[in-house]
Amino acid sequence: MKIKVNKAGIFNRLDTIIVRVKNLEESKNWYIENLNFFPVYSDDESKITVFDMAGTTTLTLWQFDEKETTKEQNHANTYAVFNCDNAEQTFKWLKKKGVAVDNFAASEEVSLFNFFDPDGNKFEVIEINEKEGEE
Repeated sequence: MKIKVNKAGIFNRLDTIIVRVKNLEESKNWYIENLNFFPVYSDDESKITVFDMAGTTTLTLWQFDEKETTKEQNHANTYAVFNCDNAEQTFKWLKKKGVAVDNFAASEEVSLFNFFDPDGNKFEVIEINEKEGEE
């Protein structure tokens, strides 16, 4: 299996930084009012808001589910999300190299999974499936 290597290693770019929040609406307003951030995407169902960071990387606020707490492993942590062309292929490649990977999921819109470094730091990989006619 051959993986394309470019400026961001095996990935296209650093896609977003996830910041977990308790109340999306309050946090979104705080970032807008205090930091002058501009939201480019919001999804009330997924409870996320994405802010433009004047480059290829965005900042995503993601509200905790009611059952999650800030003390739970892998829930409260801020983590990077890398973009790739083929999430399934990248998942298999990392797994073959012995990298701890989990939670591969695919939908019509995105394919994604998590991987962990030797210290247990969480990262996410996402492939955004562009619909025909979109650029």
